[in-house]
Amino acid sequence: MARSNLDPAEILEDNIGRLIDNPLLKYSNTEADRKAVEFAIEYGFGHMRELFVKASRILRDPPAWRGVPDLTCEEYNAQRREESRPGFWQQPKALRVTIITLCIAAVIQGWNQTGSNGANLNWPEEFGLHVDPSDPRSTTSDIAIFALVNSITYFAASLIGCWFSDSLNEYFYGRRAAICISGVFIFASVIGGACTHSWGALLATRILLGIGMGSKASVVPVYAAEVAPVHIRGSLVMNWQLFDAFGIFCGFTANLAVSQIGPLAWRFQTASSFLPALILLALIFVCPESPRYLMKRGRSSYVDAFDALVALRGSPILAAKELYYVHSQIGVEQTLLSHYRRGVSDTDSEAGSRSRRVGYSTATSEKRSQKEQSPAQGAAEPSRRSFVSGIALQLGLVQLGQPDIYEEHPNCVDSDCHPEWREKTWKDRLEALKPPPDRPINYWQKLGQLFTERRIRRATVSAVVVMISQQLCGVNIVAFYSSTLFRDANADRMGALWLSWGIGLANFLFAFPAYWLIDPKGRRFLLLITTPALGLTMLAAGLSFLIDEENPAHVPVISLFFFIFFAFYSWGMGPVPFTLSAEVFPLENRVVGMSFAVFVNLFGAGVLALIVPLLTSALGHILIFCIFAILNAVAFFLIFFFVRETAGAVLGGTPEEGSINYVSLEELNYIFGVSTKMHSAFQIEKFKSYFTGDVSKRRTQLYVWALDRRRTQEEQHAEAEGQGETTEDGMSSDGLGITGYQST
Repeated sequence: MARSNLDPAEILEDNIGRLIDNPLLKYSNTEADRKAVEFAIEYGFGHMRELFVKASRILRDPPAWRGVPDLTCEEYNAQRREESRPGFWQQPKALRVTIITLCIAAVIQGWNQTGSNGANLNWPEEFGLHVDPSDPRSTTSDIAIFALVNSITYFAASLIGCWFSDSLNEYFYGRRAAICISGVFIFASVIGGACTHSWGALLATRILLGIGMGSKASVVPVYAAEVAPVHIRGSLVMNWQLFDAFGIFCGFTANLAVSQIGPLAWRFQTASSFLPALILLALIFVCPESPRYLMKRGRSSYVDAFDALVALRGSPILAAKELYYVHSQIGVEQTLLSHYRRGVSDTDSEAGSRSRRVGYSTATSEKRSQKEQSPAQGAAEPSRRSFVSGIALQLGLVQLGQPDIYEEHPNCVDSDCHPEWREKTWKDRLEALKPPPDRPINYWQKLGQLFTERRIRRATVSAVVVMISQQLCGVNIVAFYSSTLFRDANADRMGALWLSWGIGLANFLFAFPAYWLIDPKGRRFLLLITTPALGLTMLAAGLSFLIDEENPAHVPVISLFFFIFFAFYSWGMGPVPFTLSAEVFPLENRVVGMSFAVFVNLFGAGVLALIVPLLTSALGHILIFCIFAILNAVAFFLIFFFVRETAGAVLGGTPEEGSINYVSLEELNYIFGVSTKMHSAFQIEKFKSYFTGDVSKRRTQLYVWALDRRRTQEEQHAEAEGQGETTEDGMSSDGLGITGYQST
């Protein structure tokens, strides 16, 4: 018996029932098998149709996978291995190499920050700037230039680099190419920065560095989230923060290593991050491309996506499961996007899955396209785009999916073989490339949806809140200016470098608890636990400046509270923002959404780097740290009301309170389909239950799994009708059990 049809647009936009749905449950067993065979034939897997039928059967009822007939020994062992939830080191080699490469990308991010931190002690003097507030020669203009050079990296990252990343992904062939180009920017900028002879030239190289850092920060967490297995997705994506912290530590170590060589020390400190950049450039194309990115390119790339998944998961059955399930969920996602574009609701869950470049087509549109074009043309997808098309796409004048000259003439490398194109004006060419209304949305439309469409807007709010909170907690005033802060606290130059090195080490070591907590406990949990502690330690650090400077305890007490601050930051506010932001957006909007989130974070970092020296000079350290203590309280309330859990959802009605059932990136659509009002009201009621002692409310969960609801309904129906006959798996024989399957 098939469940009743649900309107995907309503579920994803106003998920009043709080369902987390499985689109494969809408079909009967026979229909599901037929759909799997149709998918295999349509997307180039006709010779593997039996594999996709078995994958479909497993996906419809994962706990009952042992009852699926005709599993081979290899497939059975792969399923058992997946069921045991293996850790990172038990994953296939391709996944391990990919994650390690992305860790190196994160190391570069942190290393660049601390190279600048150490260089701040020397380069102003070489360029004739006096920035020490105690120096009588210090001027406001010198301090402003110093702040500008330090902040411009983050302004360039947020205003240019972040927005550059979507273009790099869409028009330069994927996640890997985007990371590679970012690495080239970073490598060139750190070498160039070490060779400058004026603050203006150093400023220019910092701009290039920011472009590379911003585009890389927008892509690396997304790439990690898209290749990671669902049960360890959080711990693998949080490697961005862990190895960013390790890069900070490496940068402080490099600063110390070259600190005694004299006036040239800052040049070596600036250039030291070239080494991990070289390693990144050497390894990035060894990694498989993101399967989800390949699926987004169209049906001709599905085979490549399957090959990438086989390498990442180590088994064809696991690859087939993930490919087919992601395809099914993205079909629902595309229905929602098509609903947004039309402004009306579709009652058919497949109506919005039009024949388009992303490849999510219905059987009807498939037949229509076969009539309109030859089979070869229907299956063809361009492997490259013309320069004209690329410019048009970048300007938003056309959209992905609009055929260009390479689709009709794949062997053509320029427009010389098209005299009809040479005769037209540029305006005519661009006009000819405009797509019909049902083509995928362009860059500006994707950006606009972050604020206009409810499901995507909720994701945007969650991502922006965590990114802003990372800046409100005050970490970057310590990360950027720790050497300067310790010097202002009367530590000598070497003492300031050693204390900064210790902070970098603490930031790295205390990130490890997040490995064991971020998936089983969740992202939101870590933020709510650690944010109050950050506010208290920031307040204590500020008040410690009241200790008399002549007192031997002055520097040690300030340093102690900085260390405690990082002990809490490193497993909460540190790893969660980038992890959560990389997960929350739909595939169509993922990179541009992540770009906006990183823009908010890095723009905030740039503002802090610009104004903190000026505010410190005007207000003093005590008041500055007290302000950030208050901002931590603001961050706590923003997180409580607006941030959703992305690790998974707690099973509705489970006796095991706090146990998370992990969800895929596509299933997060249902979590963000629940309104903010409903989410906030639920969190308030649950918080109150801890004080009222209402255990029933404490155990009530926000989300309900469609499979569990269906089982409950079937059991109630069977009991009411007196039909209690079930299989040994506890399933109705006409439900999801194996007895209903038809052989293929």
